[in-house]
Amino acid sequence: MKLKTSTANILHTLTTSYKYFFLLLLFLTLFSSNIKAQVVFEGNFESGNINTVSTTDSILYTVTTKTDIGGRWFYFRIKNVKDCYVRVRVSSSDVVRAVYSYDDKNYERFSASESPSVNLFQKTYSRDTVYVSYYTPYNYSFLQERINEWKESEFAVVDTIGITSRNLLIQEIRITDKTVSDSGKIRVWIHARTHPGETPSSWQFEGIIQTLLSNNPVIQKYRENIVFHCIPFTNPEGVFYGRSRTNYDGVDVESNWNKSDAQTTQEVKFLKQRMSAINSEKVMSVFLNLHSQASPFCTFWIHTASSTSDFFYRREMQFSNLNTSDNPYFVQSDYRFSNLSSTFPEGWLWNNHGDKVMALTYETPYDFYSNDQPVTIENLNYLGERTVYAVAEYLEINHPRHFILDNKNVANFWNVESIGNEFYSDDYITTQTSDGRGPIKFESEILESGNYDVYAWWPTNPNFAYDVKYHIEGGGNQLDRQKNLRISGGQWNYMATLDLNNSGKIAITVSDSGTGTVAADAFRIIYRGAPVNIKDEISLKDFALYQNYPNPFNPSTTIRFNLNKPNRVKLQIFNTLGQEVALLVDEYRSTGNHEVIFDAGRYLISSGVYYYRLLVDEKAETKGMVILK
Repeated sequence: MKLKTSTANILHTLTTSYKYFFLLLLFLTLFSSNIKAQVVFEGNFESGNINTVSTTDSILYTVTTKTDIGGRWFYFRIKNVKDCYVRVRVSSSDVVRAVYSYDDKNYERFSASESPSVNLFQKTYSRDTVYVSYYTPYNYSFLQERINEWKESEFAVVDTIGITSRNLLIQEIRITDKTVSDSGKIRVWIHARTHPGETPSSWQFEGIIQTLLSNNPVIQKYRENIVFHCIPFTNPEGVFYGRSRTNYDGVDVESNWNKSDAQTTQEVKFLKQRMSAINSEKVMSVFLNLHSQASPFCTFWIHTASSTSDFFYRREMQFSNLNTSDNPYFVQSDYRFSNLSSTFPEGWLWNNHGDKVMALTYETPYDFYSNDQPVTIENLNYLGERTVYAVAEYLEINHPRHFILDNKNVANFWNVESIGNEFYSDDYITTQTSDGRGPIKFESEILESGNYDVYAWWPTNPNFAYDVKYHIEGGGNQLDRQKNLRISGGQWNYMATLDLNNSGKIAITVSDSGTGTVAADAFRIIYRGAPVNIKDEISLKDFALYQNYPNPFNPSTTIRFNLNKPNRVKLQIFNTLGQEVALLVDEYRSTGNHEVIFDAGRYLISSGVYYYRLLVDEKAETKGMVILK
């Protein structure tokens, strides 16, 4: 009996122990789960900006930033989020589509469904730690890495123009051909990141530097004639410490240019000293102030004629038009206008040098362009590249592979005019049919063999002819075009593409006959590559289909093809689903070159990728193209 009682007690004790062990195991499991689910927000790193975090349900988190005169910029990491659905509202910002990264290097945008409203993003993350930011960061350390690469170029010299009180460098990247004396060179100044949260401007700036250091004979010509003074960060402390629009001490460096010495920030003092030193040798011709804006478009802040002068205003318009011409991300309707203020660097330059310096602020967006295309590092780099060519065109620096024939380069017997703000350089020329002065001819120098695009520039006027005739010849090709000068002024208008199989000239003759006043201003000719040897290409088949140009385009583009013999031709446009959206040609065509204009607006086609197919005698070839609106 005693033995049985002892056994029962032992069994009871074991059962009780297992029960407590099970409860302890359950507690530890739940406790561990709670630890894993605890989401952590951090911004204690370079350029980081986060202030407070609150939540009531561990799903929706409300974040505020450290604000200065704006709270737009944020940049922080979130930990313990793998397989967790997290919603974040940055209440102090105005972000539309933030970006995120798992490695703090490769960033992508939250999708539309992940960004259902302003300031909000939500996602189930695939990794434990994620970085989120207003736009892709470009911090001080990353800049130093890039500068170390750039200064290896034989064309770049990196100098320090000032050291801030917290030992950060304001640096200048000076780019030119050092084998050519600077004495006769033009000076150009470009700076960025006055407002530290405006990181798209740094990616545009990087596109400028990469272009200026490229191994390109056209760019080499620019380096021989221009000294580029490029300041990547005018406000390095603001960048380093994650400010939105001010320096570390809370001062807006952008609007500090008319203060007394005692009120002037150290950043502006350094910039003024360097600019004054440059201008004492030779006054800079172009000043560009790179910024970014929340509005969904690029812009130039063009200063009104009433606050500057008619000449200065026209030159601003000309430079702006050269930038937007044939540019899928920036159009003339994106411009904004304001009176020139002494508080800004442009005002300081005007007060000291008047209209000698063409000074503009260039803004890029964070999210979308006016054509609804998303902002990317690639197209910001592209805008930087376009800026370099626009500067050279504005300064009238030509290379045989990229040059402009202005009306001052021709034997002129037409009237010289300078009315309006849409013409290129100093003036344009006009005549009327009744004047009987005859046609006028623009002719290039001897060019190397190659494939060349030809563009025309004209000012618009309701009294100008809508049927101006052009005859273009070169390399044995002769093409006739007709253009309406009442529209599309102040930009490069594509005319034709010519092959020079041997060196030779390209000539454009403008007829003096038209319904209204005939105007002639300038032509641009650009080398696109080796000549297309049509005989070799079509010897193996009956036809050749070429890439459309321009591409991307809006609203129209030219599609070229060549037939080795007469044949029936069908030229169709398809969307990505393989559906036909336009039939451009369905007829018998003769031997030789043919060009077809595709106007996307006529067919009410939206932006995107499309394909054009040429069908000849049951044989077909297809190429892709991009419409940007």
